[in-house]
Amino acid sequence: MGPSFVIERLDFQRDGVWYTRYFKGLVTFLVGHSKSGKSTAIEALLYPLGLTNATVMPEVRACQLVRLVFRVSGMRWQATRSGADTWARILLKNLDASDKFEHSLPVTTAKPGETTAGMFVQDLLGLPAAARGTTRIGLDDFYSTVMALRQTTIASEFLGGGRDTARVLALEVVLGLWDEDLAGLEKNASEAETRHRAARSTLNQFKKLRDTGALADPDSTRAEYGQKQREHQAAAERWQSASAGLTAAVGEHGRLIALHKAAEQQRRKTARQAEAARAKLSSATADHARAEGELAALLHPAPQDCSRCGQVLPERAPGLCEQCGQAHAGAENRHEHQIAVTRANVERLRLKLKRLQDASQAAAEMAEKDDAAAGDALAARDAYDQQHLARARKTAQQAEKDSHGLSRDVAQLKRRLEDVDYISVQEKVVETAKQETEAAQAARDGAKAAQGVRRKEVTGRWSEFFLARLRQVRPAVETACIDPQDFTTRVKERNEADKTFAESSVAGGPKVATNVAVLLALRDLGRVDPAVRVPPLLIIDSPLSGLGATGVDRETSLRLIDTLISIADDPSPDGYACQVIAATNDPLPHAYPGVREIPIDDEHRFFDHAPERAS
Repeated sequence: MGPSFVIERLDFQRDGVWYTRYFKGLVTFLVGHSKSGKSTAIEALLYPLGLTNATVMPEVRACQLVRLVFRVSGMRWQATRSGADTWARILLKNLDASDKFEHSLPVTTAKPGETTAGMFVQDLLGLPAAARGTTRIGLDDFYSTVMALRQTTIASEFLGGGRDTARVLALEVVLGLWDEDLAGLEKNASEAETRHRAARSTLNQFKKLRDTGALADPDSTRAEYGQKQREHQAAAERWQSASAGLTAAVGEHGRLIALHKAAEQQRRKTARQAEAARAKLSSATADHARAEGELAALLHPAPQDCSRCGQVLPERAPGLCEQCGQAHAGAENRHEHQIAVTRANVERLRLKLKRLQDASQAAAEMAEKDDAAAGDALAARDAYDQQHLARARKTAQQAEKDSHGLSRDVAQLKRRLEDVDYISVQEKVVETAKQETEAAQAARDGAKAAQGVRRKEVTGRWSEFFLARLRQVRPAVETACIDPQDFTTRVKERNEADKTFAESSVAGGPKVATNVAVLLALRDLGRVDPAVRVPPLLIIDSPLSGLGATGVDRETSLRLIDTLISIADDPSPDGYACQVIAATNDPLPHAYPGVREIPIDDEHRFFDHAPERAS
């Protein structure tokens, strides 16, 4: 049997005040009429441990905090959870540890390797994590399968209903039948079978293509592939040669561009120089003309007017002033001197003009020569571009296009060749996958066969305990057994055919008795088989539908009470008996030693009227 699991009390905080409900003794009955809140209390009992499938009723959501104090193997723990926020982190503390360290754990997680509160408690109870395919077992699955029977399913669903795969796997873990190595072998066998099936399906598809002619002949495809490879090689060589020619042409074109740039620069320079020479010549021409004008004016002076009256002055004899008629000493010499100076200036300017004319002529000739050279360089560049570079570029582009086109053809033919050869290759893959599948299945079947013996032995003992417990409640039962594969039950009463759980009476005593007897028998089995790790805690919501009735229903209910109390008398290996917490509509017929009743009604509601807890 698994380690002892005993609930001491349930605390809850409302408006900052702590309240508590104690579960003294190993058998506790919550007694109250329908709708009095028994199921709410039952659902809230293990809610602080991190369950996600517990129904959070308004009474629980009204609590700031809900705390469970419990013992596992004699060690005291407390788990605290928010009532309002069901996804808030859960605080777990070991009350017997000296450091009082508190574990803050999430309810659920998507982070690999992170531990949830349910996983932590599951580990405390010695229940290993198990998975098969997409089914993974957590604390919720163990709670719904082997630890509790809910009011909504106790009389209608086998062990709480839910997924059959989860129920079977949870019971395998509890019975010690789940083996991690075997699970790995089952996974390997399943994956190998999937690979074999996929490979065989692909092979069949290609065979259909071959039979319909969609796949080409391998020999002709291989020959075409070789021919295309040779053509591609030749095209690649042509492309390489054309690329080399294009590179040389680009280089020569660049040289011609450089020559044209240099000639253009020289043309612009000489043009500027010729323009400057023309400007200087024009200026010198103007200066020479002015000088000649001055000389002419001196040699042939124009008639002058009187400076006072403005009349034309009369002609005077040489040496006399034209205006006053008096003689001026040295006047003739000064005039001649002016003529001589002006004539010398005219000659100087004539010589300068001649020199500038020669320079302008030379600059114009140089500019014309450089302009012709620049035009020749431009024509040579453009001619080379049109006649050589464009042709080389076009040749290289066409060679590249041909090479790429043949490259695509070669790749396509290669794929076609792989396709036509795929059948033979895939047949080898299928054969390999088949061998791997057979080997994996053989390893799995061998391990399952070895485990099958143990499985039949365990379910056989479990069936014996099941029959004994079921007869305690329903003496008319003749035979009862548990299927070793899916753990379903078959029960036969006197004068009736054997029935599965689903074939029993619709929602009533037979189904309730079967569910309770299976769980009680599981705990009986755990006491004699150390490999069975069932938690010695049993929570049952309303198993006694007819306690207040008469006749068969009342007798069945009384026997069920006795049976539940008896399971709490037998201690587990670590010295603690199985704790039973149940709910019933009617009070117990009399006092039972060690059995505690918690009345629940309109004046004694589980949450609203709980005693305050001293801080």
